[in-house]
Amino acid sequence: MPRYKMIALTNPVEGREDEFNDWYQNVHLPQVCALPGIKGAQRYRSAAALQDPFGRKYLAVYDIETDNLGATLGAFGQAAQSGALTSSDAANNADAYTVIFEEFGERVGG
Repeated sequence: MPRYKMIALTNPVEGREDEFNDWYQNVHLPQVCALPGIKGAQRYRSAAALQDPFGRKYLAVYDIETDNLGATLGAFGQAAQSGALTSSDAANNADAYTVIFEEFGERVGG
């Protein structure tokens, strides 16, 4: 089955970082991980900006396994329309960046 990583780079609305982080970790991630094909997710906070073309402080990596990426993405839209995925006005959605990558090549260890 094909495997993907969905990468979301985000920022909170200024002055609402605690509220944003609480919503993202305790509401948004569980809601997304309940969708078909979503196997898990992990959040990260920027530690060192070696090159910072994005200017976003937070990263979320979602693990997706599906034979039909279109159906999985359609489930996102349906969940958003039905209210199963809730948003937060503490999230700076106008500044968010999301992309999906398909697994390619073998993992190399060190």
